[in-house]
Amino acid sequence: MQQKLARYITIFLCLAAAYGLVLYLSTDDLPRPENEALLSSESNVNQVETIEEVKEGPYDETLTITTGDTLASILNRLGIPINQVHEIVEALSSVYSPKDLKVGQEIYVVYDDQKESERYDLKFLRLRADFENDIELVRTGEGFFQATKYKKKLKHTYVAIEGDIKVSLYADALRAGASPKMLYDMIKAFSFDVDFQRDIQPGTTFSLLYDTYKDEESGNERPGELLAATLVIDNKPYEIYRFQPAGSVPGFYTPLGEAVQKALLKTPIDGARINSGFGNRKHPIKGYTKMHTGVDFGAPTGTPIMAAGDGIVERCDKFGGYGNYICIRHNGSTKTAYAHLSRFAKGMKKGAKVHQGKVIGYVGATGHTTGPHLHFELIQNGKHVNPTKVTQLPKTKLLGKALQEYKAFKDKVERIKVEAKNEGSKEELPSPSKPKTLEEV
Repeated sequence: MQQKLARYITIFLCLAAAYGLVLYLSTDDLPRPENEALLSSESNVNQVETIEEVKEGPYDETLTITTGDTLASILNRLGIPINQVHEIVEALSSVYSPKDLKVGQEIYVVYDDQKESERYDLKFLRLRADFENDIELVRTGEGFFQATKYKKKLKHTYVAIEGDIKVSLYADALRAGASPKMLYDMIKAFSFDVDFQRDIQPGTTFSLLYDTYKDEESGNERPGELLAATLVIDNKPYEIYRFQPAGSVPGFYTPLGEAVQKALLKTPIDGARINSGFGNRKHPIKGYTKMHTGVDFGAPTGTPIMAAGDGIVERCDKFGGYGNYICIRHNGSTKTAYAHLSRFAKGMKKGAKVHQGKVIGYVGATGHTTGPHLHFELIQNGKHVNPTKVTQLPKTKLLGKALQEYKAFKDKVERIKVEAKNEGSKEELPSPSKPKTLEEV
C-alpha cells in the first residue's frame, strides 16, 4: 500500500514539474513591459515619419522649355497665378529677355502653396542666360520680385595643338583636337600670305595656341581667341601672334611686328580656283588672242565676293561685257574691279564706303561669259597689273614702344605654349579686351 502511494506521489510531482516547465516557456514569449514601451516608441517614430512624408511645400522643380513654350505659359501650367506671372516676366525683363528662351533650356524654380487656394506662389527662379551668365529671381519679404544677372566663374586654360598635314589642314587639325572656330581664324589670318589650295601640301606642319573657358558645373567649354599659329611650308615658317596695341584693335602680327593684314586681299573669294590667269590668252567666246586684264576665279553662282580692301565704290552697275560690275577706289592710285556678278549685295551703290572683307556681291555669269566665275582686276596708276604677282606691304607695322610691348608679349606667349604642351599653363595673358602694356606683360 505504501509502495503504491509513493509511486503516485512521484508521478504527480513529475507531472507538476512538466506543467510548470510548459507554463514558463509559454509566458516567456509574451511581451515584457519594457518591450511594450519600445514597440510603442517605434510605432510613434513611424507615425512621425509618415507625417513628414506628406508634409506640404515648399517644392522645387526643374522645368524644361519645349516647342511652343513661353516663360508665361510654363509658369501658368505649373500653377502660378496669371497676375503673378506678369510680375515675374516684368521683373525678369530688366536683366534678360524671356523671348530668348530656347527649346531644351532648363529653369529651376522653388514655389509654395497659397493659403486658401489651389494655386502656388513662386519663391525663387534660376536659369542660364548664356555661357557666361546666370539669372536669378527671388521674391522679397515685401512680396516683390527682384532679378539679378551675375557672371559664372569659368576655368581659363590654354590649348596647344600641333601636327602634320596628310589630307588637309582642316581635317588633320580637327583630328588633332583643334577647335573649328580657331581653325577658321587661323586660315583667315594666313590667307594674306598663303594660298591654301595650292601652297598647302602633304608634309606641311602646323601648330596653334588658343585659350578656352569651361563651365565646370555644366561641363560646357567655349574657345576664346587664337593667340599664336605657325605653318611650315617647304621648310619656310609662317608665324603669327595675336596682339592688341594700346589704343588700337587686336590683330595678327609677324615675329617682326608687321601686321599680317595687307592693304588688299590676295583673293576676294573663298574656296575658289583660278580658271584663267593674267596675260594674253585665246578668248573663250570670240576665239582670238586678247589681253586678259585680270584673274578669273571659278566658283558656284551665289558665292559671296568680298571687297579686297577699304575704299569707296566708284561704280556699281551693268558695264558691257563685264555684266554686273563693281569698281572700288582704295586710294589715289589703286582700284579693284569685280565683274560678272549675279547680283549686288544690299547697300552697294556708287559712293558707298566699304571695308576689307565686306561682302559686296555674289558670283554669277552676267555679261560675256561661258559660266559662273568672278573676273577680278587690280588697277594701279591707271594700268592693269597681275593681282597674284604684286608684292603688298603690310597694312601697319609696330614701332617704338608698341614694338617693345609686342616682343615682351610674344615671349610670354611662347612660354605659355611650352607649358600648355606639357601640363597646362600657369601663366595668364592680359584680358584680350584690354591694351597690352609693359606692366601687364
